[in-house]
Amino acid sequence: MENASRAFLDAVRKSMRHIRSAIGATTIDPKLLTAAERLQYEGYLRREETNATILGLPKG
Repeated sequence: MENASRAFLDAVRKSMRHIRSAIGATTIDPKLLTAAERLQYEGYLRREETNATILGLPKG
């Protein structure tokens, strides 16, 4: 049962972008997140900011 639960949660995590777009939830309200989800979301935001900064660097 634990393996099935873990596999299900892994599949959902990998598909969240598609799931959110399918249900029309394109924005995330941090107030509705659990503590673990909030940490994950904050890490995502930091990675997005870093990626944007890197992509904005002049090519040389």
